[in-house]
Amino acid sequence: MVYRLADKDIFERYYKGMCYFAYTLIGDYALAEDFAQDAFIAYFKKKDEISSHEPIIKSYLYSSVKNNILNWHRRNKVQKKYWETTGFMEYDDVDIHNAIIETEVMEQINQIINELPEACRLIFKLSYLEGKGNQEIANELNLSVNTIKTQKRRGLKYIQSKLNPELFLGLISFFFIK
Repeated sequence: MVYRLADKDIFERYYKGMCYFAYTLIGDYALAEDFAQDAFIAYFKKKDEISSHEPIIKSYLYSSVKNNILNWHRRNKVQKKYWETTGFMEYDDVDIHNAIIETEVMEQINQIINELPEACRLIFKLSYLEGKGNQEIANELNLSVNTIKTQKRRGLKYIQSKLNPELFLGLISFFFIK
């Protein structure tokens, strides 16, 4: 008997990643959500024709998002000047591949961040994802600056213990060398 993931499980597992993938290609989160939703609708309509193996499902979703974006871009070539001013350009396979890798890494990092204890996770997100300083976080949460520093250090150590060394160095450079 072949086990097939439930539609809800597939959606919950891959939706955020597909949104992020689309966002890396077009830079508009609302539009990225539309492309991700379209990919899931297409998958659910054809799921009986598609292998139930998770890598195949994931590949189908990535391909669907990519192709929908490329088709959308072709239909909107009339607005070429707009795209030139916003920095949108045709993507080659390397760009698509890099966006997929970045999406996979960010999914893994987000999963690890969500494993942090609640207070540590909140401080980590405020600092590294929202860019707030230690003093600002301390004031907002009514904690000492040393507590903020300690929680950030614990969060980084935990994440480092969960990621391979190359991925952790990439994470550090992503947050600190922007």
